[in-house]
Amino acid sequence: MKRSLPLFAALAALVVGLLGPGETARADSTCAQTVVDTQAAVDRIIADRAASGPSAPEGDTALLSEDPSPDGMAKVEGELGDGTAPEKALAALERARKADAAGDTEACQQEVAAARDAVGLQ
Repeated sequence: MKRSLPLFAALAALVVGLLGPGETARADSTCAQTVVDTQAAVDRIIADRAASGPSAPEGDTALLSEDPSPDGMAKVEGELGDGTAPEKALAALERARKADAAGDTEACQQEVAAARDAVGLQ
């Protein structure tokens, strides 16, 4: 058990060294966590809509053992008539990430709110 603490400390130092102290602090920001939580909720909504809505033929890359991305699923859902709300939510989350990276917490929070509104999250 004594050996795990130095290993943990070495890994922590490596992460801080790779990301830099500003990046680790930014990852802990309230808005960044809200973005992560909202992204997970939007991903669930996209998956639920994909499972319950109409189907579409497989794309050319479907058999390459690659899981579809949330962006790709949202695009197809929009094309199938399920609306563009998921695409709008994902675009707002991307803008939120950029605002958070720039240190603009207010803009980040506004974009998270826009993402949540787009898909009807409270």
